[in-house]
Amino acid sequence: MLITIYCTILGLLIGSAINAIVWRLYVGRSWVKGRSMCPDCEHTLSGKDLIPVFSWLWLRGRCRYCRKRIHWQYPLVEVLTAALFGLSAFVMQPQGWLGGLHLGLWLVILTMLIILAVYDARWMILPDKIMFPAVIVGLVYALAIALPQQSWSALQGPILAAVLAGGAFFSIAAVSGGKAMGGGDIKLVFLMGLLLGLKGTALALLLAFNVAAIVGIGLILAHRKRRKDYIPFGPFLIGATIVAFLYGRPIVEWYLRVNGLY
Repeated sequence: MLITIYCTILGLLIGSAINAIVWRLYVGRSWVKGRSMCPDCEHTLSGKDLIPVFSWLWLRGRCRYCRKRIHWQYPLVEVLTAALFGLSAFVMQPQGWLGGLHLGLWLVILTMLIILAVYDARWMILPDKIMFPAVIVGLVYALAIALPQQSWSALQGPILAAVLAGGAFFSIAAVSGGKAMGGGDIKLVFLMGLLLGLKGTALALLLAFNVAAIVGIGLILAHRKRRKDYIPFGPFLIGATIVAFLYGRPIVEWYLRVNGLY
């Protein structure tokens, strides 16, 4: 229980950092140098302006200095990150140093996935500055899972899933001339394979395509999008990855049991 509370609070703080990283990444500023500032008036923010969620509520969603609206993304990302960090700790229930290592690596990956999802949702691109490190940490995670078993066969599933999913998306991108899938999507599904293995990746892709189709149809019916308009696929892949990572095994077992295959 304590680890869940700790991770929830940590997630709230990380969520605030994610918002800053996303904006700095977009405008080309350093992630580590310089004080936080308002994106509109560029006034340096004080500590009381940076309290996750509470500052946004206290200021009624406006900058203290220029009174411009603060995007609703900021409190949403903070709450979502806190919830996902807490949920991850609750589901994974780490035991010993190895369990702590697995949780720690996952939280690092989760942080990068949220950055990618927010960035792609706003600007329809999965930046390599986040994508490449995420793939590297994903490989480290796969190794951390496999090495204690002292068998390289434990890596076969994740590596095969990564190669098959990445290869399939590469083929779609090549055939469509990059219109259906982008390079970021290819790298993202490669990461999915490393994290989820064959069954988990299949489940995540099924979820992502179906939810994206439902949302896309809904946006068209609501006249928010036209049939030829693009919607970012990254957030759907990332959301499905998180679901499959935390609940993939019980979902797959339920599906097999319902269909008499388990």
